Amino acid sequence: MSFRNCPICQAPDSETIHTLACGNLDNSKLYPTIRIENCPRCGHVFNELSKNELDGLNHYYNIEYAPANLNATDKTGDRPGSAGGLTTERYDQLYRALSPHINIQQDILDVGCALGGFLDYLSEKGFKRLSGVDMAETYVEHARIKNQYRIMLGNAESLPFSDHTFDAIVMEQVLEHLVNPVRAFQEARRVLKNGGVFCIGVPDASKYSDFYFFDFYWLLLREHIQHFDADHLNLLAMHEGFEMLECRQTAHAVMSERMIMPNLYVVFRLTDSVENMRETDFNDSKLKQQIVNYIDKEKLRQLMKSRKIAELSKSRKPVYAWGIGREFLYLYESAGLKYCNIAGLIDANQFKQKSCSVNGMKIVDVGDLLRKASFDSMLVITAIAHTDSIRNAAKTLGFKGEIFDLNINSNTFY
Repeated sequence: MSFRNCPICQAPDSETIHTLACGNLDNSKLYPTIRIENCPRCGHVFNELSKNELDGLNHYYNIEYAPANLNATDKTGDRPGSAGGLTTERYDQLYRALSPHINIQQDILDVGCALGGFLDYLSEKGFKRLSGVDMAETYVEHARIKNQYRIMLGNAESLPFSDHTFDAIVMEQVLEHLVNPVRAFQEARRVLKNGGVFCIGVPDASKYSDFYFFDFYWLLLREHIQHFDADHLNLLAMHEGFEMLECRQTAHAVMSERMIMPNLYVVFRLTDSVENMRETDFNDSKLKQQIVNYIDKEKLRQLMKSRKIAELSKSRKPVYAWGIGREFLYLYESAGLKYCNIAGLIDANQFKQKSCSVNGMKIVDVGDLLRKASFDSMLVITAIAHTDSIRNAAKTLGFKGEIFDLNINSNTFY
């Protein structure tokens, strides 16, 4: 049983749906195991975290998450606050939902603004009265240097602004990160002007099964501790004094065109009343069943990968892994990759090279590592979004061994 109350309705004693070991970088503050919970009262799905795990997650954002993103060599993927092509496509989707409800004379706040990418986007549309807030000091420092907007250090649960300051608040890909989403709505209510607009973008948990990228991927995003569908988002909103104006189900590419995230854009308007939750407001277990179906599919994929990796382990061939992120860590901890004869860990991210290791093994740039690899060595591509480019780079470097492809489209498993 969970020791946390439901983040939406505060009911105790949630039910554990699934537990999964996700692995970790050495000395990481990110919690290593996810415990997916379902509230038997309102049906919301969320991650159970202890007090220490919550503290570690907050620490992780500043010392791991933000530096790794800022040092990423990929400039086209959708990263926080960036201006890459895939990020701009997401901004386009967000703006299409938001634009009918705002105008360029209004005061607009972007909560979780990162480097200020969406503020730049709005500025190019003619908006001038723009502000942002982010909890990561690293992002705020970079954003203040880069932008002319009012950028503040803070978070969605405690906004550093006076009452009734803004006509519109944007909270894009933020609410799923929050321990207390109710408090975020209360803070939005406080700083919004009468009749103000609150636009929220979150991953659509009801559609996890429809958009496969990698085993359990939408759960391996451990920063996402709330799993919303439209019904539970609206349930939360209406009891904090907001009415839904529109809801859009979308999808957008994240790190590459093969990684498509299901998304919800919901626009709310502040009303004059706040209601207490009633038993008649609570819905059925539809979301729980959708998440369970998703988990069951991923268990089968995990089993197939584990069997193939077990064969690789038995062979004792030297194994190089390229891409030391959440996919690698999951395979290492939950699919048996740690039992293989690991000869090297490769990642182009300089932050990981300088500061990170796995079980004492340092992460290195590709350099001469693959050129010197023996003919019987294996390269496991674990940066799944970049499988094609890594495969081509390995061949260019003269890698003589076999490439062990984990892509869903590969005949290796499917």
